[in-house]
Amino acid sequence: MDTHACYVYGITRQIDGLPLAEKGIDSTYPVYALPYENVQAIVSEVSLSEFGVEMLEANVQDLQWLAERVRAHESILEAILPHCTLIPMRFCTIFLNESRVCEMLAERHDDYLNTLTRLDGRKEWGVKVYVDSAIIAQRVGDISDKVKKLEMEMAEKSGGAAYLWKKRLDEAVAVETDRVSIDVAQRSHDLLSSHAEESLNNPLQGRESTGRPEEMILNGAYLIADERLGAFQAELAGLEDEYVALGFSFRVSGPWPPYNFVANPCKGDG
Repeated sequence: MDTHACYVYGITRQIDGLPLAEKGIDSTYPVYALPYENVQAIVSEVSLSEFGVEMLEANVQDLQWLAERVRAHESILEAILPHCTLIPMRFCTIFLNESRVCEMLAERHDDYLNTLTRLDGRKEWGVKVYVDSAIIAQRVGDISDKVKKLEMEMAEKSGGAAYLWKKRLDEAVAVETDRVSIDVAQRSHDLLSSHAEESLNNPLQGRESTGRPEEMILNGAYLIADERLGAFQAELAGLEDEYVALGFSFRVSGPWPPYNFVANPCKGDG
């Protein structure tokens, strides 16, 4: 009975000299390249006592185990990313053995070559935009004629009329804050996308996921050609300068393996 399986990190063209890690996601085994014709899978062995189907289902419920293995998976890909075009595989893409990996490479060979060609000279960058609700609520009158008008009118009121006007103003501020946030998110995504070969507007993450007090309003992914990266970064800097005083903050990350721009790469034998 087999006690080991084959874990696949990604697919590249056949390239010698890639900086492959001495330890894989199962630290007992090194990372190596498994070739098929002119492509290769970046793989390592894993023990079924840890990565077999039943044990894996239990292990992924252990947040510390999961975080450590995800970091290991990502670091192995990030080490080779500067040296080649890479199709990343999803976390825990596992095959029964090398032969099954080679069968997968044979079945998908042409698709992988086409995808590698599409990804040549391009890398994924992420941009998350957040808004500080307290700051935007204070500053929205600077850019909203509706709020500005209500503020001026309220200044002329007193007593009960001022109280009612304040309620109207608060409602207008809430509506205009949402509108401005949506407009900033859309405009930012459109401008950044104009410098990308492909782009994607991912689902927003809540505060419990981000660990930040601000609200996320954009979770964008952008496939950027190396020669267009400077223009992309300049556009991002311009957006930051334009919106920082209103309470918006921009967080860029990357380059990343292009997970968002590879359709259903493979699920393994699991």
